[in-house]
Amino acid sequence: MAARPFKRRGIASVLLVVLVLLLGLFARASAAEEGPGKAALEAQKAALFKKMLKEPTNLEVTFAYAKLAARLGDYEGAASALERLLLFNPNLPRIDVELGALYFRMGSFALSRSYFEKALAAHPPPKIKARIDEYLAAIDKALARSHWSGALFLGAQYQSDANVAPGSALIHSPIGDILLAPQFVKQSDENLFMNGSFLYSYDLLDQNRDAIEVTGLGFVNHYFTFDRLDLDFAELTAGPRLRFPQLSGAKNASFKPYLILNEVGLGENQYFYTYGGGIEYEETVWRDLFLKSSFEVRQKSFSNAPDRPLSTGLDGRDAILSLLASKPVTSHSSLSLEFDYLNQSTRFSYYANNTYAISAGYDIRYPDPLRITPYPFETSFFLSRTWSLYDAPDPCCNTSGNPSFFSPSTRFDRHWRFGVSDALVLSPRAAIVLQLERDIVSSNLPLYHYTSDSVLIGPEIRF
Repeated sequence: MAARPFKRRGIASVLLVVLVLLLGLFARASAAEEGPGKAALEAQKAALFKKMLKEPTNLEVTFAYAKLAARLGDYEGAASALERLLLFNPNLPRIDVELGALYFRMGSFALSRSYFEKALAAHPPPKIKARIDEYLAAIDKALARSHWSGALFLGAQYQSDANVAPGSALIHSPIGDILLAPQFVKQSDENLFMNGSFLYSYDLLDQNRDAIEVTGLGFVNHYFTFDRLDLDFAELTAGPRLRFPQLSGAKNASFKPYLILNEVGLGENQYFYTYGGGIEYEETVWRDLFLKSSFEVRQKSFSNAPDRPLSTGLDGRDAILSLLASKPVTSHSSLSLEFDYLNQSTRFSYYANNTYAISAGYDIRYPDPLRITPYPFETSFFLSRTWSLYDAPDPCCNTSGNPSFFSPSTRFDRHWRFGVSDALVLSPRAAIVLQLERDIVSSNLPLYHYTSDSVLIGPEIRF
């Protein structure tokens, strides 16, 4: 127990170092955008502006200026340049389409629709018409009072350690050294799964565009061998999203208090349910840095089953704090960083713990190298590190080194998780996803140490 404070200080030091490194990454990303690269683009924009004034009817020069202005976030300047072209020639469907897209980005949906409908009247090629139809559908959705969105993912998965068990069968138990039965030692398995999510938003039609939001999450899977690990999970949240007027240096700021309900089943029996509440705040600062923070409290109630008669010892409360930052690195990639803290209380004190986690993700889109579809490939890299410190010695294991003298230790787990996922986009609403992942959990108690590799593949549908 005396080593516990040193573990906490060690974790705090690691978190501080990681935080400094992550802030450095954001600073480098911002410098790349705000520094010489942006200065060169601004100079190019100024040169195009001068050339555009000399040749006001030159379609290509004006279009190049508008494209560069939009890239730099000057949507108003881009729209003004394109509208000047229409003064000389009002029959330019290509310009109508680009103006419709610009006004869509600025949230002027009625004006955006008028330009798209004008472009449609000119009978554009099928590819352009498909793009216009997508925008018009998005405008209809944005202007509707009720909004539905969500995703459904069906897939198959292989796991090298499906039962999350140690690789060694030898355990130093309170009654002496024993060998675990085969079903409790590391084994691989395959499973079929389905997960989905939805967001329903009801606009209150006030000045700030406040809304009532209801979210849902669901997951179900079935193992071919370890069917006692079949899991089903459902979560529902509901609460008002309150939007703030434009703040100094921030935009799209909102605050949301909400209620939470959960139901979880394991091996065809109820496992536990939770109820609680949370608060969430999000905003965009410095033009494109998205920040989100949330705090949740959940009360957990477990049910016993024949193969887990002590599950009610996990009854208790979870308090979760999450901090997320996400920023575009280029026009086709983004970096996200997250910190999470969990305080988990249980009836059995040796399961109560404080868990700290940091994670990073990098997403990038690029042309399909296989040339299967006209849509870009989407690749995501992810990495996380978790530390879990438990509150009391775990009676599962004898750590005295002497089989005749029982002395337990307090559990301390470290978890690495990393991997990559690729999405072959078939349409704006459908993709085939392949993900590779590796989990490495080390613990001072061998019973909780494991390493697992997983592969999953399946279609994802968005609506």
